[in-house]
Amino acid sequence: MNKKILILSFVGVLCIGSGYILHQHFQETSPEKVKIQTDRDSYTPIMSSTVGIGLVPIHISERDPETVKFHWRTNYGHFVSWEPPGYKVIMLGIDVINNGEKIYWTYNEMSEKKPSVHISLTVEDALSGEPLIETCLEIDWEDQHIAKIKK
Repeated sequence: MNKKILILSFVGVLCIGSGYILHQHFQETSPEKVKIQTDRDSYTPIMSSTVGIGLVPIHISERDPETVKFHWRTNYGHFVSWEPPGYKVIMLGIDVINNGEKIYWTYNEMSEKKPSVHISLTVEDALSGEPLIETCLEIDWEDQHIAKIKK
């Protein structure tokens, strides 16, 4: 009798352990993707129709959207928000964390020499801040005054 209980206990532990391992594997290999959607291909501060290049994260995941944050960084220029109803420009800086709402990348320096722009977007766990997935966007210059999304 004790031998049957021992064997059944062992089989039960094996089943639970296997289920946990499969669950962990599924969590690690579940398709999670992120990309940056832009609202235009080029921008210069001379344009009066916008304050910059609009950026929206497109995050495909099985996670609850409220469990992640979006961490934006740029090596040149800065991010701003510009929303209705007042369309007031609010400076956000070069390192921004938000919930996925649209932000704008812009610059105001009209110097001749500008670096290539690297914008990174990291999807992070909202509680721990742990990075989950990352993507980036590159911007080059046309005539040193027009920012163009690098395709």
